[in-house]
Amino acid sequence: MSTSKNVDKFFPSKTSTRKGTGFQIIIGAIILIISIILYSVVFTEIIFYILLFIGTVLILSSFFIIINQYERAIILRVGVYRGQVDPGIRTRLPLIDNILVIDIREKVREFNAEKMLTKDNVPVTIDAILRYKIIEEKSNDALLNVENFNEMIKQVSQTTLRNNIGSSNFQEILSRREEINQNIKSIISKEAENWGVMVTGVEIRQVIIPQELEAAMSMQAQAEREKQARVTYGDSEILVAQKFLDASKIYSNNPVAYALRQSNMLYETMKIHGNTIIMVPSETLNSMGFGNLGTTIAYLNSLESGIKNSYSNKKDRDKDNLDSTVSK
Repeated sequence: MSTSKNVDKFFPSKTSTRKGTGFQIIIGAIILIISIILYSVVFTEIIFYILLFIGTVLILSSFFIIINQYERAIILRVGVYRGQVDPGIRTRLPLIDNILVIDIREKVREFNAEKMLTKDNVPVTIDAILRYKIIEEKSNDALLNVENFNEMIKQVSQTTLRNNIGSSNFQEILSRREEINQNIKSIISKEAENWGVMVTGVEIRQVIIPQELEAAMSMQAQAEREKQARVTYGDSEILVAQKFLDASKIYSNNPVAYALRQSNMLYETMKIHGNTIIMVPSETLNSMGFGNLGTTIAYLNSLESGIKNSYSNKKDRDKDNLDSTVSK
């Protein structure tokens, strides 16, 4: 289905309706004539009065029209514009005044641009919606200055959308959608003011690309994410290596600190595994400083002191708890 057929479904060709054509007065006059003829022939008063009432009502009704609250109307008297009509019951001259009524409620229409090339030669199909309404004070312009304002809005909307697509890159259409909406709205609004139409909003609803291109873009995005992940991992490796380098400089100048660090790692390993026996080669002990008798004795004394302090603290806590219980 072509673009024009798709858009014609949403942009109606009918812009106004006519009210009070004046045929009521003709029908009423005919009924009055028939009632007089029947009365002169049949002499039936009931039928005469019924037809007389119907004919009179039709003739009187032809002088009045009803304009709804959401409508505005203009009067063309013998083809000449006479003024705008507000909602309510209004009078007219039958067979002389032509009443054109227009709906001033806000309208929502769909329009699109099929298989357009962007600035970077990406084929896209864009669906958009247009919101507009007739300016109440300029209803006569919408009916007198343009043959069909719906058709004009359709053509200008499509042309403006195509121009914006052709002058924008594909990534700009995705990332700057709100800016493009405002640009299209401003261009259409300038044209529509001459027709008594106010554009209230333009929104790009959907951007469609070929499936092959969509798959390629998905692969590209995935590759970019993997690249970023590898870069992040590499940066973290550099940071860790730098920290290890700083630590090595500290340990190289202080062998005792290095030995204590190794012993702490061994202690943490033993604590995690509980009662598991861990076999440590003597070369490892020598590298940790335990091959030196003085270092070993210092380590054992430090360990014994730590155990005594822990036992003493525990004993003090038990005594405090006992004293608290006895006092209670």
